[in-house]
Amino acid sequence: MKHNKLANLVELLLINSEKLHLTKSRDRIYFRNRLFILLGIQLNEYQYDLVSNLHIFEILEEIYDSLSESQQEIIAATKEQAITRIIDQILPPPSIVECTFKTIKTNKSLKAATDWYYQFSKLTDYIKVNAIAKNKKWVSSTAYGTLEITINLSKPEKDPKEIAKAKTLTNSSYPKCLLCIENEGYEGNGNNHPARHNHRMLKIPLANKEYYFQYSPYLYYPEHSIIINPIHCDMVVNSEMINNFFAFVDYIPHYIIGSNTDIPIVGGSILTHDHYQAGNHIFPIEKAKSKFTVSSDKYPNIQISYLYWPLSTIKLIGNKADLLNAFELVKKHWYEYTNIDLDIIAYSSNNERHNAITPILRKIDENRYTLYLMLRNNRTTEQYPDGIFHPHADLHHIKKENIGLIEAMGLAILPGRLDSELAIISNILLHNKIERPDNIIKHQSWINELKDKYLTFDNININQILQDEVSLKFAKVLDDSGVFKQDSIGDSEAHKLINYIFN
Repeated sequence: MKHNKLANLVELLLINSEKLHLTKSRDRIYFRNRLFILLGIQLNEYQYDLVSNLHIFEILEEIYDSLSESQQEIIAATKEQAITRIIDQILPPPSIVECTFKTIKTNKSLKAATDWYYQFSKLTDYIKVNAIAKNKKWVSSTAYGTLEITINLSKPEKDPKEIAKAKTLTNSSYPKCLLCIENEGYEGNGNNHPARHNHRMLKIPLANKEYYFQYSPYLYYPEHSIIINPIHCDMVVNSEMINNFFAFVDYIPHYIIGSNTDIPIVGGSILTHDHYQAGNHIFPIEKAKSKFTVSSDKYPNIQISYLYWPLSTIKLIGNKADLLNAFELVKKHWYEYTNIDLDIIAYSSNNERHNAITPILRKIDENRYTLYLMLRNNRTTEQYPDGIFHPHADLHHIKKENIGLIEAMGLAILPGRLDSELAIISNILLHNKIERPDNIIKHQSWINELKDKYLTFDNININQILQDEVSLKFAKVLDDSGVFKQDSIGDSEAHKLINYIFN
């Protein structure tokens, strides 16, 4: 009976995949046989019951759950590995995916091609649609405009059996990191390297060579994508990177592109592999107002402004050649800039660089682009061991991790623990409870602030209050990360620097 059920689920999977244009009816027998071999189904005649409202992801879960424990272990070490291996049995190889993308691009448009690839990545469970749906999201008004907040609940928890299995597995140096192109089709190791049987990338042309393009499995914004150097090499923010940015937005003009810095603390976690991030989203920083503008005799065709934004940002609008020159100019001066009164020191005594740039590029029209250059510094002191320009200790109850590209643009990615913690805080405020669970003690000062600020809490206003207040805390997180603070001294010093750079 179990094999009957499995055979039925396989048929449902194939029918659904055809409806979603993942496979063609001509290939059904071929894919059925592949799945029967993998799942250990005897090739007998079956009567199928094909009435079902299950989605393709639910069918995959049902297939796995219908296997015996020994069958599950034969297929893969973990459930994640098994499901990606099952879906991979009906997927085309990377060359066919690339061919389809190019055909759609030629016959329809580039946007139609990216739309197809985006949908393909969702339907094949590479983009974890169901997991992402668990994230909590909202927007709130702050002094800097509307900020976007995400509580990240999408990363799946491992069950105890998988944790026990992981202890017996050895780590491998292949692939070298989670970004390497060798992840395409990789089975994972059941420990800290996820299964990538269903991973399909696209080669795209950039300025100097081909890079690889993929969507992020746990995307934080629409069409959140990653552009990856085929060579495993360190990230470097330089003219070659900016040239690649221009080539990318010329190729996919409806996307924005950016990169983390190339030094620790003030950027992302993977500095050992050259990569960029892009997507089809308008970020809060793009709506930021200008604090002041600077005219330049050297670059009369560039619009130069300094944004009213917590992370110190120069906004440049102009043509490609002028912006490339302007980038080099800003990089040269910022990397050498020291202002001891503001705790900005360019180099340590051992020649370690502390100043860095977070670059972002948006194409406006055929000949004009907007280049955002965020000025960052990663110094630490005894007072601020995690970073002077990093969320300070009084904000760690909300956010302690690095402020990378996405958050620097105004989209918070907050730890999943906050979801349950906010629910407890809500209960404390509603019922004036005195008891504090251990995981809530870190929020005590904030709870006191909320009690002082608001007259009453009720079931109608409590959720909105907590969302708004979390957003204000995130604005302060960004404030801490800015090298020139939002005051008269910070504005004056920023103006001096920018004016010096361009005049």
